[in-house]
Amino acid sequence: MQRPSRLMPPFVAPTVKWWRRIIGSIALAGLVIWHAWMIWKWPIPSFGIIAVFALVVVIEERRFRAHLREVAGTRKGESICSYARALPMRELDSWVVRAVFEQLQAFMLGRCPSFPIRPSDRLYKDLNVDPDDVDWQLAVEIAQRTGRNLRDCRANPYYGKVVTVEDMIRFFCAQQESSPIRG
Repeated sequence: MQRPSRLMPPFVAPTVKWWRRIIGSIALAGLVIWHAWMIWKWPIPSFGIIAVFALVVVIEERRFRAHLREVAGTRKGESICSYARALPMRELDSWVVRAVFEQLQAFMLGRCPSFPIRPSDRLYKDLNVDPDDVDWQLAVEIAQRTGRNLRDCRANPYYGKVVTVEDMIRFFCAQQESSPIRG
């Protein structure tokens, strides 16, 4: 018998090899040195560009957080239960449904702590999730938690068609299982 999805193991971040840390530190040091040289060589234009960029980022992030709080206010009382009820659960794997919800919830935590996710939410437009974050962070976390592999993604019928949260669920349901973690 399959274990309930609430007993699914949490995401465990892989350990980073020592040589990758060194390469990352060298790259970061090089970037800092380059920026310091640019500021020393051309201080006024450099500070102007940095200030404009920082101002745009702060304004856009505040605007988006206010939008998320407004949307969250209209979704009061919604939880993983209402999220699951909005899906055709007989067609989907409950582990994938829960993993997508929990990993997206954790991803959104910094922007809006208790943002109720719906299956119809568009990842890029409604939740403002960067496509690279979907590919390199969320997909890896969901695959690890559900025991699915990310090989042969191009053979998946949902490859390149993930727009909503439900599309992401269907993508992972169509992926092959790689490890028997459901014991």
